[in-house]
Amino acid sequence: MTDGLILMTEDTRIRVKKVWKKFSNKQEDMYELGIAMFEQLFKRKPETKKLFSFDENNPDRWRMVKSHIRLLFDMIGEAVGSLDDQASMTPVLENLGNRHFHYGVKQDFYLVFGECLIHAVEEALGDSFTDKDKDAFMTLYHWVGGCIVKGIAMESYK
Repeated sequence: MTDGLILMTEDTRIRVKKVWKKFSNKQEDMYELGIAMFEQLFKRKPETKKLFSFDENNPDRWRMVKSHIRLLFDMIGEAVGSLDDQASMTPVLENLGNRHFHYGVKQDFYLVFGECLIHAVEEALGDSFTDKDKDAFMTLYHWVGGCIVKGIAMESYK
């Protein structure tokens, strides 16, 4: 890894694009998959609930999370689309980390979040999500999450 870039083989880039295309084609399930992903995050890192003003007693409690799910999946789609030119997307992801620092996001949230994201993709794609696909998608997340964490760290030193 150099300057936020992760060297990916052509096979890895192809696999990531294939996996994301299959996952994002499940538009009707995207919110449910995203909600399941955030439920898992909230369970594993309860302190993340406060980032969304999450109130268990509010019937509209998922409204902010649903909005964030759309933004999240759009950003991942952009990252997937820029795999052949990571240098153009890396500063965007680092800037996203800068902004998330001010929302109270901590660096260690991203490891757990990445695991929850991988789990959501696995759930959505079932048996068609092979071990090689998982490894490729984890490589994507290491780049995306690593850039965001770097942005959080840079902002915390200001």
